[in-house]
Amino acid sequence: QVGMMLRGMGFDNTTFLYVASGKIYNAAKYMAPLRQMFPLLQTKDTLALSEELAKFEGYSSRLAALDYTVCVQSEVFVTTQGGNFPHFLMGHRRYLLGGNAKTIKPDKRKLVLSFDDPNIRWSRFKHHMLEILHHSDIRGIAFRKPNDSIYTFPMPDCMCQQDGI
Repeated sequence: QVGMMLRGMGFDNTTFLYVASGKIYNAAKYMAPLRQMFPLLQTKDTLALSEELAKFEGYSSRLAALDYTVCVQSEVFVTTQGGNFPHFLMGHRRYLLGGNAKTIKPDKRKLVLSFDDPNIRWSRFKHHMLEILHHSDIRGIAFRKPNDSIYTFPMPDCMCQQDGI
């Protein structure tokens, strides 16, 4: 589903993709469709030597820190899960890039409607994905609202306006 979503948003097979995750059960089987769509797919296991990762094994926080380090420097960050990791990461990227970090946080309700429609044609599916991407782009540059997390939106509104951003 992630592969279909990204392809519908216009990412092609020349896109470098990094999957940040813990151990994936039966990864060879379940990652094969995504790897077929995005052959440049990487994980910490494919980027680092097993000797380099050995000192991190058994320490999930340290392994997550490796993923965080890669993701914080990425050109585009796509989150498909909730939790602290993506919220801290989105906020850190907004802070580092002055509010201009490209983050795709798809509306899951809209995704479900597209994925659950067995009669949807590719052109319609792609149109839905581009709408989701556009909406995500608009939210990415939005100012923090009173109830938003300080971790996701670390900069006060006035800070963005001082530099003419």
